[in-house]
Amino acid sequence: LKPETQTKSGSTLDLFRKKHLRKVTLVMSCNWFVNSLVYYGLSLNVTNFGLDIYLTQLAFGAVEIPARVGCIFMLQWFGRKKSQALFLLLSGLVCLIIIGIPEDQPVVTTVLAIIGKFTASASFSTSYVYSAELFPTVVRQTGVGLCSMSARVAGILAPLIRLLDQYHRAVPMAIFGSAPVVGGLLCVLLPETHSTDLADDTGGRSPPAEVCENANSSSENGHVKGKDGGQDKECTKTTYF
Repeated sequence: LKPETQTKSGSTLDLFRKKHLRKVTLVMSCNWFVNSLVYYGLSLNVTNFGLDIYLTQLAFGAVEIPARVGCIFMLQWFGRKKSQALFLLLSGLVCLIIIGIPEDQPVVTTVLAIIGKFTASASFSTSYVYSAELFPTVVRQTGVGLCSMSARVAGILAPLIRLLDQYHRAVPMAIFGSAPVVGGLLCVLLPETHSTDLADDTGGRSPPAEVCENANSSSENGHVKGKDGGQDKECTKTTYF
């Protein structure tokens, strides 16, 4: 058995020392912030959509089930980057469209709000997967925790932003709508992590794992016979989500 290479532990400062990690940290913290902002902005605004608040709250809760399940397939089909950007853009655009809906159309407003809650919930689930794959192993918990902290700050600010409707009814929705659009556009700066090896340290991406192509070779001891020189080579298997 070969001993595993000891990897140097990381710290919070490592998230900002390296250029690529600094970009990932800032963009993902922004994405978590705007995602939480629109999520709680819509969730806490059920009384202003015009329909029965209990019926609206029931729809808001029920729509999270297909959103959480559906994002699993979206991540597999379209990847993390496109899914994150798409969900954030849709949630923001829906909020901006609600601004132009007259107050005497509560059904239309509520339907749009439910669509926005759907995309915001799916984006939240995508953020957990995407963030865990972007940060290296040594700083993964620290990076995801920092992003989660920025989301909690947005959750604190969301009810305060709702108070701005005393100046104009469109101000809160304009903020809840424009912020996710900006976050979705920032996703173009991030790399795609679907079917890629995760980085173990802050130095960069880990080398791709060796693929076992010779299925007919004996693998009782965890080795396969190499094609060059007949010497045994260690076979490393990688499981992708």
